[in-house]
Amino acid sequence: MQKVSDVFLDNIKNLPIWVKQVMAREILDDMNKKLADFNELTQSEVLFQYMVPKLSFKGKQELQEKSMRLSGAFYTFLQDLSEENNMFEITVKNSWSFADTAKIFVKCDELEFLNTSDRTLDKNIALAMFIAGKIKTGEFLKKIGRIDAIQLEQAIRYQKQLNDEGRHIKMASIMIKMAFISDKGLDSLLLLKEEAKRRLPVSIGITSIKCDSPEEEQNQVLRLQKEITRLESENLIMKKRLKKLLNIN
Repeated sequence: MQKVSDVFLDNIKNLPIWVKQVMAREILDDMNKKLADFNELTQSEVLFQYMVPKLSFKGKQELQEKSMRLSGAFYTFLQDLSEENNMFEITVKNSWSFADTAKIFVKCDELEFLNTSDRTLDKNIALAMFIAGKIKTGEFLKKIGRIDAIQLEQAIRYQKQLNDEGRHIKMASIMIKMAFISDKGLDSLLLLKEEAKRRLPVSIGITSIKCDSPEEEQNQVLRLQKEITRLESENLIMKKRLKKLLNIN
């Protein structure tokens, strides 16, 4: 069956070249503007989105036996990796946010379900941990090589000193004060984390996914329709909660 992410990308690639020229320029300008201080995270040879870590023996065993009784999303993730789907495909195919994928990836890595010993992937793993909320700003900057262990320790001590004085300042602000990152750099980090929470529309490519058989096509359509229903239900629940919080009848 054709991958959902391929359908998404093909829909863009099939646009007229004169449209793609404008898109390429606008997107590049947008990326440079929003992530200027962290271009190493967007120009890496292997982005986190392209990662396809191999399952460890423990991961394969858990996928088969499900002895830990994890939520279904974890087994979906492991199954997708066993089929050599990358993080982008897994995210789009399952209608997850990028943050959802990052959280599952980090947990699976902690449970030793994955082989992530390749040190060239350290920055991308750090990005996943940051997006997942597993590490904070200072540790993230250390892991991607923007500050060293001594600078991080200095920042932590300075923050503790301010806390003892009754001035509670976030680490990101400490990093700016100590000139480790700029205001623009902080904006970039916040943008990375916030944008990771957004989902692509579930309906992308629903009518153009190519399957190997009519049965498989029907199953794919039913899966997507079920996901749309689930998201609509979630949206309705959130609206009701918001009305209750705001005391709206």
